[in-house]
This record gives sequence, C-alpha cells and structure tokens, in this order.
Amino acid sequence: MRETPEKRTFASRVGHNFLTGMFLLLPISLTFYVISILLDLIGKPVQTIAKECLRWFFESSRQPLPDFSSGTLGGSLMVASALVMIVILTIVGWLSKRLFGKLLHRWFATLLERTPGLGALYGTIRQMVDALSGRNKDTFRRVVMVEFPRPGMWTIAFVTHEQPTVFSEAIGKQVVNVFIPAAPAPTTGVILHLSPEEVRETKLTVGEALGLLMSFGAVVPKLEEKKRG
Repeated sequence: MRETPEKRTFASRVGHNFLTGMFLLLPISLTFYVISILLDLIGKPVQTIAKECLRWFFESSRQPLPDFSSGTLGGSLMVASALVMIVILTIVGWLSKRLFGKLLHRWFATLLERTPGLGALYGTIRQMVDALSGRNKDTFRRVVMVEFPRPGMWTIAFVTHEQPTVFSEAIGKQVVNVFIPAAPAPTTGVILHLSPEEVRETKLTVGEALGLLMSFGAVVPKLEEKKRG
C-alpha cells in the first residue's frame, strides 16, 4: 500500500520557506557582519585621528559638526579609515622584509619583552599569532586526538611541546604538552600534560584543523584528497 504524502498547511509551508531562506542567507549575512567588524577594528586608530581632524576643521570654519558616528557618513569614514590602515599595514609588512624593518621590529619587540608586566603578555600573544598565521610552525607541532573531557570522548588537540622537562619531572613520567582549543574560537582552550601513549596521531595539518574548528566540525578534509596530497 502506497503511503499518501502528508498534507501541509499554508502556515507550515510559509514557515518552511522562511527557514529555508533564512539558512540560505545566514552565511552571507554573517560574512558581511564579520567584514564590517574587521573593517571597524582595523580602521579604529585612523578613524579616531580622522574624527579629531574633522572636528578641528569644522570648529575652525565655524560650521556645524556632522554626525560621523552613524549613517552614511559614519560608514564612509569607517571604510576610508580601514583602507588607509590596510595601506599602512601593507607598507609595514613590506618594510618588515627589509633589513631596516627587521632591525626596528626586533628592537621594538625586545623593548616590550623587557617591560615589566607587558613582556609575558606580549610574548604569549606573539607566539599565538605566529602559530595561527603559520609563521611559527614549531608552536603547533602536530594535530592529534586525545580523550577529553572524559574517557571515551575524543577531541582535537595540538602538541605544543614534545619534552617539557619541568612537568615530566613533577609528574614522574614522560609527558607532552597538548593544547585543546575551543570551537569556533581556537585561541582559547585548555592545556593538558599527557603521556605520549595517550595521544593519537592524525594526518591533519594545522590549517585544516583550524578550519575544522572554526566551521563547527563541518569542514573535514576527505581521505582521498589527503592520499593524493
């Protein structure tokens, strides 16, 4: 006996179409939202200076000061400031590859590292940024799986140190340092000191693992692609 299709009401069809449209447009909306946040974040230093210069200009010319905090003017100022900051960062990146830029960066980094209270914070942030950007491949050495938060449950982790002597001596056996990142923000997480036998190797690269975390586990490299690679 053939089953008859379930009859759907007009309200259920409208609701289904609404949800379908929302989930189709949600990635695009979130992408533009993240872009707007990044533009505002990147252009914040230049935007502050530009607002002060514009305020001085309008006050000197005795003209009413427009509202740059919202509306078209605010958006234009944010985009313009972000573009100026992008140019500045590009120039800084270009200079960092030259001898003068390398010496200046090394001097400034040394100055921060020797500043009480800022040295440890700057060093930690620099190592994390270098690891996430791929500049320091020794920070995240291997992508592994460990049992966490209880036996039988497995999660992705990064081996950050192969032979931490200070912890091995304290525990009384050989251990490795692993960082268990949180999803979808892999810059936060917990650090565990596990024996090598408790770590399971994977074929994932650091970039693939980060993509897996930031996509809530949806973007997983296919085994066939890994074999061809």
